[in-house]
Amino acid sequence: MRLDASRLGFAAAVVMGVAFGICGVLFATLPGPTGAFASWVLHMDVTQMTRPISLWNLFCGIALFAGYVGLLVGLVASFYNRLSARAAA
Repeated sequence: MRLDASRLGFAAAVVMGVAFGICGVLFATLPGPTGAFASWVLHMDVTQMTRPISLWNLFCGIALFAGYVGLLVGLVASFYNRLSARAAA
């Protein structure tokens, strides 16, 4: 099975961008409960690590994180395709 690296990378970027945006909005509007939840998930205290989030920081974070994830997933799909082609030969 061959993966379309571009489409998979784009889909991953969109999904992670939305997830990052939701997380950023939660931290901006409910820093206490969101920090407590993140501390529980990460098994470390992150409540003192939070800082105010501006719209500019949120949008830049979404763009950079989504782009990074999309690029990595696209590279993984390309690598998978190469390994699959070698295994089939």
